[in-house]
Amino acid sequence: MKKYSPKTITILSLALLTFLGLVLWFSKVSFGQKKTLPSQSETSSSSSEPSPVSPQQEEIPPAPAKSMEAKQAVMEADAATMDAYGLHYDYANLSLPQVVQAYLAEMEIDPSCIAFSYKDLTTGQTASMNESQPMTAGSTYKLPLNMLVVDEVEAGKLSMTEKFDITNTYYEYIGEHNNYVGAFAGAMTIPDMQEYSLLYSENTPAYALAERLGGIDKAYSLYNRYGQSKGEVKTISQENKTTSDYYIQVLDYLWQHKDKYKDILYYIGESFPNEYYKRYLHDITIYQKPGYVREALNVDAIVMEEKPYIVALYTAGLGGSTLESNEISGVGINQVGELSYVINEWHRVNMN
Repeated sequence: MKKYSPKTITILSLALLTFLGLVLWFSKVSFGQKKTLPSQSETSSSSSEPSPVSPQQEEIPPAPAKSMEAKQAVMEADAATMDAYGLHYDYANLSLPQVVQAYLAEMEIDPSCIAFSYKDLTTGQTASMNESQPMTAGSTYKLPLNMLVVDEVEAGKLSMTEKFDITNTYYEYIGEHNNYVGAFAGAMTIPDMQEYSLLYSENTPAYALAERLGGIDKAYSLYNRYGQSKGEVKTISQENKTTSDYYIQVLDYLWQHKDKYKDILYYIGESFPNEYYKRYLHDITIYQKPGYVREALNVDAIVMEEKPYIVALYTAGLGGSTLESNEISGVGINQVGELSYVINEWHRVNMN
């Protein structure tokens, strides 16, 4: 066997290693091996920098909760008025339904006689009680009715200056109907109908408005334009039933389009001073549409507190009224005013 010197062996070893390196390099080039890039998810998870959020994805943080100290300060400031009205409750520690129920318990009113829905217009916070329970609407149907007519005017389908014949308008009370026919020489403009159906809640001008839409049946079929209740009664039924869940949506729609409905807001702002929602609340702008018939005393309101809110309040049987009642109960109308105060005071303490 031929023997190699150590120097020769070293040279041969280096040559072999060089050859093997060239082979390995050639194989990588030939088969296109590349460095694998990390996936987007890998990059995101390993990166210390948060990924940017588009404006559409940004969430508006909830308004900070009012401190207990701030709530108690309002309680102390309003204590004398609460005591004078006999409506001093633990507003700072109870939810709105709980405060209302505390009032009902004291007055010995069955909770099933009351339904309400509330919404703070600044934060969007809501509260409700029996909101899907059908309640007699009374004249509260006249507010969305007026809104429907304004929609037609805005669409160019009705004129605010034309006088419409009312001599054959449907009526509930012949005496009221004849008085309007006489007072307006048999014809009314839409602004006339708006004023008397909202400011004074009269029936003849309301039916005259419905005629502009094709009749009262047609009007009822259009009420879902402003919302729909999750209950069995979706809007206002032809049996004059509704829910506070539906009506809070009407108020919300009205407020969101307040420029369009500015005349309506004016009339309901002037309506029934010192009664319904205004009975115990003074020095506050309140837009309200009350509704009374038989056992029902209701009020739907936009209340311009420091932070405005809307509320739909429906009642039945207050003051002993029944389906056969034909006069407003003095006790009942006062209790509506007291309930309004209780709801407003809770709002003042917890939301303002």
